[in-house]
Amino acid sequence: HCQKGTPNFIKETIQSARRLTDQPLLFRLDSGNDSRDNLIIFLEEHASFVIKRNPRKEKAEDWLHIAQKYGICCEEREGKKVYLGSIPETIQLKDQIRTIRKVFKVIERTISRDGQIFLIPEYEFETYWTDLEVPPHVVISLYHDHGTCEQFHSEIKSELDLERLPS
Repeated sequence: HCQKGTPNFIKETIQSARRLTDQPLLFRLDSGNDSRDNLIIFLEEHASFVIKRNPRKEKAEDWLHIAQKYGICCEEREGKKVYLGSIPETIQLKDQIRTIRKVFKVIERTISRDGQIFLIPEYEFETYWTDLEVPPHVVISLYHDHGTCEQFHSEIKSELDLERLPS
C-alpha cells in the first residue's frame, strides 16, 4: 500500500526541507495518502498540505446537499452546475484541537455537453484536506498542478531517453 512508511518519510522530508530553507512548506498528496496520521504530522510540524480525500463510501448525492448548503454555485453552461466551498473539521492533537478544512467541488449535470437531457442527474465530487486559508478554487488548482509536474517529468524521461537512470 502506498501509505506504508509514509508517516516516517514525511517527517524525514520535513526535517530535510527545513535544513534547506526557512520558507513555508506545502505538501501535495493524492488520495492514497488520505490518512489521519499524515494530517497530524503536518499539523504538528506546521507544514501546509493539500491532500485529495479518499471518498471511501461517501455518496455524491450527500455531497450535493452539503454543497448546496455551504458552497457557491456557478452554472458553467446550461445543465451543468459546479459548487465550490469548504467546511471546517477539527482534529485532536496531543495537547490541542486544530481546525482544518474539507474543500469540495461538486458537479451536477442535467444536460450533457452535446445537449442530451438526462432523466436522472449525474453527480461528481472531489474533496481535499487542507490547512491553507485560500479560496477553494485555489486549493483545487494547487492539487491539480501536480499533473503538470508529472507531465514535465514524463517528457524529460522520454524525450531525453533518461528512462533507465539509477535511482
